[in-house]
Amino acid sequence: MRPVQLGVLLPTRGVLFAKHGPPDVSPIFRMAEQAEAAGYHSVWVGDSITAKPRLEALSTLGALAARTQRVQLGTAVLLAALRQPLVLAHALASLDILSSGRILLGVGAGRGGRDILAQEFENCGVPFMERGARITELLTICKRLWIEPSVSYAGTYYHLSQVMLEPRPVQPGGPPLWISSNLVKQGLHRVAMLGDAWITNVTTLDVYRRCWEQIATAAEAAGRDPQQIHRCLYLTVNVALDGREARRQGQEFLENYYKQPAAAVEADLICQFGSPEEILERIDGYARLGVGTVIVRFASPHQLEQLETCSQELLPRL
Repeated sequence: MRPVQLGVLLPTRGVLFAKHGPPDVSPIFRMAEQAEAAGYHSVWVGDSITAKPRLEALSTLGALAARTQRVQLGTAVLLAALRQPLVLAHALASLDILSSGRILLGVGAGRGGRDILAQEFENCGVPFMERGARITELLTICKRLWIEPSVSYAGTYYHLSQVMLEPRPVQPGGPPLWISSNLVKQGLHRVAMLGDAWITNVTTLDVYRRCWEQIATAAEAAGRDPQQIHRCLYLTVNVALDGREARRQGQEFLENYYKQPAAAVEADLICQFGSPEEILERIDGYARLGVGTVIVRFASPHQLEQLETCSQELLPRL
């Protein structure tokens, strides 16, 4: 088994599924604290405002920074185009200070062809079809604000005049940029140009190879060493000693969560439900192609139980 560092997605959407009263957020804190104690590399939060309602990502990271000491804290992934770049750069610099330099900025554009996501962008005042190009400008601005003493910028979407950002992040150059993309040319080019890491959930090893070839080619053409771009897999799992029960629970979760047949979801999202050996075999296939971090998202209403099983059966073998 090739060495891989493991992260875990926290259920910032799942805690809203309670039928009565305000959400109980204590499982989020317990999972983060237990993940840190067990030796996970990172904990992550998702992002959405209306399309998939959940706790706001950056304020949640602030709370997690106060409840943990060592584990990395990331967004998987932030819909960055919904934010104004100066405001976002300031918030992330503050989070990096509050967490003593533990922030990882995972960003993505959000997949096209989904009316509910397009509506979310439009209601936030951002044309949906501009989101990819906006992210490229936004990330460029954030990096400059974290490094340069004064920034002026005149782009297609954003304009800044002599901005001096304070405070500065703890991490030199600011939080690392973990950029998400599947087989989308613009997104893969953004990884090659700006990414410290690539996050993907492509469903097959063949598609993964094709994506990485595009990233590596574009990075080399720009004078970047593609081997300096870390690679991360976002993997939805349900793990149990009884593999058949894991598959049943995982598919049931997908159908309840996405309101469509599990097979349709699994065609678009990399999932592995089964025994620890089956999960490890799937991870190892991607690790052999260069994946160094896996973010596991548990397809189960029993998040703490899944974390415990993962900690006992997977983590020591990775």
